[in-house]
Order: sequence, then C-alpha cells, then structure tokens
Amino acid sequence: MVSFSRRIGGHVKQQSPSSAASPGGGRDVGNVRAVQRAARIVTALTEHPYPLGIVELAKFVRLSPGSVHRLLATLVSVGWVEQNSRTSKYRLGMGAVGIGSVALVTNPVVHDGRAHLARVAQWSGHDAVLSTLVGGRTVQLARAAGINTDLIEFEPGHPQPAHAMADGKLLLAFLSEEELADVLGVEELRRFTPNTITDLGGMRREFDEIRARGYSVDNFERFDTGRGVAVPVVDSGGRPLAAMMCLGKLDPAQDAELVQQLQSVAREMSDRLNATGDLPSSPFEPTRAAVRVDPGRG
Repeated sequence: MVSFSRRIGGHVKQQSPSSAASPGGGRDVGNVRAVQRAARIVTALTEHPYPLGIVELAKFVRLSPGSVHRLLATLVSVGWVEQNSRTSKYRLGMGAVGIGSVALVTNPVVHDGRAHLARVAQWSGHDAVLSTLVGGRTVQLARAAGINTDLIEFEPGHPQPAHAMADGKLLLAFLSEEELADVLGVEELRRFTPNTITDLGGMRREFDEIRARGYSVDNFERFDTGRGVAVPVVDSGGRPLAAMMCLGKLDPAQDAELVQQLQSVAREMSDRLNATGDLPSSPFEPTRAAVRVDPGRG
C-alpha cells in the first residue's frame, strides 16, 4: 500500500491514502504528495532567510534535484517563489509575502495575542513574544516591548534557531519522533553560546524535562546577554498551538513566578479564543502533545 505525508505547520505527518484519496484515486495520491513536497520546499525557504540553490534545497527537503527543479518551476509560476536572475538561486516570492502579511493582520491567535503579550510585558518589564514553529526555526508573530528591553530589535517573521530558544525548545518537545528526525536530522545544531545544547541526546533529555514540567527555559543558549521562559498556548485538547515567551535579562530565581504569570495569561488567551470559536486545533500529535501544567515544579 502506498502512503504519503501531510505537511502542517512546517512538519510532516504520515497519513494513509484512504484518508484523503478517493477510491481508486491513484492520481489524487500523487497530487497530494506533490503538494506535500512543494510545502517542504516553501518551509525550507522560510527556515533559511538567504537564497538557496537547487542542490541546497534538495538536501534540506530530501528530494532529488530534478524533483526540486520541477516543483520550483510551478511555485515560481504562481508567485510563491522567485529566482534571482543573476545567481539562479531561489527565495520566497511576493505571493508568499502577501499571504503571510495578511495572516499576521487577520489571524485571531495573533490578533488576540497582542493584548495578552502587552499584559505580560507590563507586569514583567521584559519583552513578551508569541511565536510558532516552522521546520527547525521559530518565527515570532507578535511582540510587546517591556521597559527593560535591551535585546535584539524585533522584526516579525525573522526566524530564530529553535534548539537555542525557550519557545523553540518548547514546541520541538511536543513533536513526534518522526517529525523530530525530519526537523533536527538535516543540519548540525549550531552553537551560539557556551550553553547552547548541540547534541541530540542532550536535546532529547531537555525535551523530556519540558514535557514533564509544562514549560521551557533557555539558560543564555541563544544570547549571552539574555534568556527566555516560555509556556504553550494550547487548544481545547491541551496541545500546543504557539509559544508565549518572556525574553530579557531574567533572574532565574524568579522563573517560578514568571511561569505562573505566563501560564495564567496563556490560559486566558486560549479560553477567550475558545469562547469566540476562534481556537484552532493544534497540528501536534495528541498522543504526545498533552501539556502538563505544573508551575510549582522546576
């Protein structure tokens, strides 16, 4: 039996053909596989903010250069991807830029999140961030500046390495083993500070701790000058939709208090979205992604 993958939120999920193809619809299966592969290419271009050539893309998406070239031709034709006329390398096109910009303005999670982030920033004095996972990167969707802001200037959509950020580690921790291999098995984990976790064994132990306590911290793993604490914004089944993070020169002695505040605000945000019918379902596997909230631990 032929199987195919479903791409959601930058990750691959395996699906049986019967769940999406009509009876005898071998052509449908092929078409869905092509869409899934095209999504992998778009995700790779999103993860890497510099233009990529066909050979580079083929390595990242684990397809042959010929297949990548054919899919790119279609993506270019619809405006989702553009090719540099001098270097022949590819980047996200204006079509993708327009779609993403509209989503940032109209998406209820992002729109509602801004008000909740402002509360966290005002209470803590540090930046509050709402982010999502795209492949092996986190993308910040919204940010509220605290009075003690002293880290990098925020640019919506700028990807950050998930393995070195509290929000990224949080969301990575709830991926399936297959998704983790797809996300973390292509490139080496880059070291940014002496505290960055760069071995997969250490990262998996970190994921176990995150799932056990229900929140994530980074101990100056991305920046020497600051660190983050992140909790999930969950759907009605307790599965992570996005990460809410406080970022700055945070005192580790105040982590427990900060986690409680973040969890309270994130819970209010989920409840509000659920009440208005705007709370989407998480793409994470329900067998692994249920969040245990235990603010007293850690």
